[in-house]
Amino acid sequence: MKRLNYLLVAVALMIGGSAVAQIQIPGGPIKPPEVKKCKTCGKAVDKCQYKGNHPQPPKKCKTCGKTINNCQYKGKHPNAPAVYDVTFTCNAYDGKLYIDGDHVGNANIIWALKAGSHSVKVVTDYYNGYSTTINVSKSNKSFNLNLTEKTDAESQYQLAMNYYEGRFGFPHSETEAVQHFRKAAEQGKPIAQSWMGYCYYNGKGVTRNYTEATKWYRKAADQGEAYAQYNLGWCYEKGDGVTQNYSEAVKWYRKAAEQGNNPGQNRLGVCYFEGYGVTKDYNEAVKWFRKAADQGHANAQTWMGYCYHYGYGVTQDHTEAIKWYRKGAEQGDAFAQNKLGVFYYEGKQVPQNYTEAVKWYRKAAEKNNAEAQNSLGYCYEYGIGVTKDYNEAVKWYRKAAEQGNATAQYSLGYCYAHGQGVTKDYNEAVKWYRKGAEHGNANAQNNLGYCYQEGQGVTKDYTEAVKWYRKAAEQGNAAAQNQLGYCYYKGYGVTQSNSEAIKWFRKSAEQGNATSQDWMGYCYENGIGVTKDKLEAVKWYRKAAEQGFADAKNNLKRLGY
Repeated sequence: MKRLNYLLVAVALMIGGSAVAQIQIPGGPIKPPEVKKCKTCGKAVDKCQYKGNHPQPPKKCKTCGKTINNCQYKGKHPNAPAVYDVTFTCNAYDGKLYIDGDHVGNANIIWALKAGSHSVKVVTDYYNGYSTTINVSKSNKSFNLNLTEKTDAESQYQLAMNYYEGRFGFPHSETEAVQHFRKAAEQGKPIAQSWMGYCYYNGKGVTRNYTEATKWYRKAADQGEAYAQYNLGWCYEKGDGVTQNYSEAVKWYRKAAEQGNNPGQNRLGVCYFEGYGVTKDYNEAVKWFRKAADQGHANAQTWMGYCYHYGYGVTQDHTEAIKWYRKGAEQGDAFAQNKLGVFYYEGKQVPQNYTEAVKWYRKAAEKNNAEAQNSLGYCYEYGIGVTKDYNEAVKWYRKAAEQGNATAQYSLGYCYAHGQGVTKDYNEAVKWYRKGAEHGNANAQNNLGYCYQEGQGVTKDYTEAVKWYRKAAEQGNAAAQNQLGYCYYKGYGVTQSNSEAIKWFRKSAEQGNATSQDWMGYCYENGIGVTKDKLEAVKWYRKAAEQGFADAKNNLKRLGY
């Protein structure tokens, strides 16, 4: 009877990862909130009738004073004094310009004026008032209106925000913003101090300096500014600008959380979940995750989904898990998007829908989620929810593999070994199998063993082959158990042992590996490592034959079955 000397390469990928996958917390200190105000009426933008965009006053005729539409001559009286386009430039970008008592628009404007004397006034929130008289003539048509800044903390803070956000006509300038944040911060304004910390932490308008960041965060945090408290907690957790100290991190997260700060609530939940600076307590973790999630914090919603998914601190409930994952996913949380894809792929608590699974995998993959990239590659390789496309499969496997995803490293190696979407290259196959194998992926270990056994991309080495087969076999990989049994049967890389051979064949066969089932039949038929037993041999041949294994069918026929 012909013995098969090859692997049945399993491509059973773990779509979407396991229950121990770590949710990623989006990175680092968060910008303090800002209430935007309308520069015309001074109300919050969301309460302004015009949402901050008041209509400009109608243009008036410079001769009769009527609006252009009501002027008999539409602003062009015969024999009227000469009219010139006059340019006004003003350092107060939010300034409202009044000429001869009429509001004409922003203080940086070109406005038609007749020759002669005009009164000019600029009204602004953050600069001292300004008024003057100008004389317009053919040679005098450009005027620079230079206002002095108000020096109080609130004005300096608002100037900083105008420059940082590039709003109300101010140019976007982080450097200018920091100068004004500093002036407000040095006067003790907590929100400005918080912003100084943020700018130093992220290198916005200044050279990144974690020590300076924590200095300013602490000043604001000591005054009760919640975002600064959260950000100071983050610095203690990560050891940025201070000695890493989880207990201090928890202290500051708690202060922020108790003020209703949802990033602080979420991160305090993480500390309880992971046991950072506190005793691990899933119930307490869920309490804080829920507070943040109910406020719409996307990552906290994802954590709620995760806790319901696997029963951490709550009764396991996949319907609730999906509800929370969807909330997080719709806000762009990549982990939640990937997990929602898994539910659609597997058809758990939602109708199985591969197209919908691919949709969510793609959203997460495009945000660099390695598990989703691997899963998307798998869908392209096998045409699940998308048209089969080996090139696309390789593209996504590579992205995940380069992030260290062991399953993708195995799959990329497989593509190189078989020339799927790439030119066949055993050296590249071995490279990626090895990466996956060293990360503990059993399929990669199995296939690396096969490469050593057959000399594909490496020098043939049965001892190395057995080493990798054993690693995979001990993880329960049926193909590797079969190959390890074969090596013991043949004495490849180990001392020949029929009892060891039958041991590994049995482990593999009991998992449904048809090759090993055929081997079990062969061993029982011939008394190899076991007492000869024709009925037992037939039993195992039949199991293999029922899977369509040709040699087993022939063996049954030969035995009269």
